[in-house]
Amino acid sequence: MTYEKSTSDIDLIIGANIHRVRVSAGVSRRGLAKAVGISWSQLKKCEDGQRRISASSIVAIAQALNCSLDQLWKGIGPGEAMVVLPAHSEDAIAVATNFDRIRSPAHRDAIANLIATLAAGGALKSAAE
Repeated sequence: MTYEKSTSDIDLIIGANIHRVRVSAGVSRRGLAKAVGISWSQLKKCEDGQRRISASSIVAIAQALNCSLDQLWKGIGPGEAMVVLPAHSEDAIAVATNFDRIRSPAHRDAIANLIATLAAGGALKSAAE
């Protein structure tokens, strides 16, 4: 059996998954590190993929974040597409998390258009114009 994903890719994916779930749960890096029994700097290195994280720490993180182990392993199984997402700011993750909670498709569409307009540098016209 050949496994094509390198260890560094796996570390990056697991770290990104931990970061994504932690931010979505509204848990600080210091808070999670304390709950797991590691320093916040160790956790940062794990989230950045610079340091490997032990299996027992992954289990402790899943318990502390009240998530499944599958959420932390997503993207590393054989046959799964490997996706290493670019780093996003805490604000961007918070916007994405809250965006998915908006029930109205029309509201989601309007917000997506607003963000795209602002990102493109376009000026918004007021309703009075």
